[in-house]
Amino acid sequence: MDISGYNRPQRRRNTRRGLAAFFVLASIIIMLADRQQKSMLASGRLTADDFSSKIMGFIATPVRGIEALLAGAEARTNAFDNAAALRTEVERLRGYENRVLDMEMRVRRFEDMLSFDSSSDLSQGRIIARAVSESKGLFVHSALINAGKNKGVKTGYAVMTTDGLYGHIVRSGSVSARVLLLNDINSRISVMDQRSQSRAIMVGGNTNHPKLEYVALSADWKIGDRVITSGDGGVLPRGLAIGAVVADKSGGFAVDLFYLQKPVDWVWVYPYAPIPIPEDDVPEKENSETAIGENIRNTETPNTSTPQ
Repeated sequence: MDISGYNRPQRRRNTRRGLAAFFVLASIIIMLADRQQKSMLASGRLTADDFSSKIMGFIATPVRGIEALLAGAEARTNAFDNAAALRTEVERLRGYENRVLDMEMRVRRFEDMLSFDSSSDLSQGRIIARAVSESKGLFVHSALINAGKNKGVKTGYAVMTTDGLYGHIVRSGSVSARVLLLNDINSRISVMDQRSQSRAIMVGGNTNHPKLEYVALSADWKIGDRVITSGDGGVLPRGLAIGAVVADKSGGFAVDLFYLQKPVDWVWVYPYAPIPIPEDDVPEKENSETAIGENIRNTETPNTSTPQ
């Protein structure tokens, strides 16, 4: 009887057990390594973004040139019609301009009377950048811009186009940054109706028309109203143009985003510092209590000096 053939099933069982133990141990090691290397992976993503921004910027240069040439040819074809439309628009806006100048004068006078601080939370400086590509990775709708920490771009800054809000910075590298667009499913921002001041949350859904959620029953929203950032929560500054209210298929309201009306090339980043959290006033309180206690003790101490 062949002894090796007799022990063959036993050896197979031992081999299977050994492989199972090896795979379990390898899985545990991989899980522990993944938890300990999150910072390394994040820095790797930033490096990849910086490198890809340079490549995509070089590739996009001739593409943008061809797009500009085609757009210029179409504009020259429709130049006469556009000029006539612009003349009509200028005549219509002259009356509004006079009304706006008059209202500005009155508002300025009231602010001086009330000593009202009319300064905006928007910075006067803007960081110009170029949107060189769109990503289909972690964020379905995001863009890469060729400005990062080298130009002062930080996480949370608002990104604008000439038409309206584009998104906000979610990751900033040394020479590039990642922008989360408004229509991404991860986007949640506080908005309001410019006409009625009604509040809502604009929720992205990977479509061209983000929905308005958490709308109060008494809120006054109408189709065609202009939507702007409300500044609630201190995430984004107040007053940035976003889009116009449209009807949603589910019976609610959605937003037709302004920046989707034409291709995005150049953008600017708004440096924005939210309202700081109040400082801890415990030491100040302790100092004041100490001072009060000393005053009480001085008051209660009898005057033992003998009059001269």
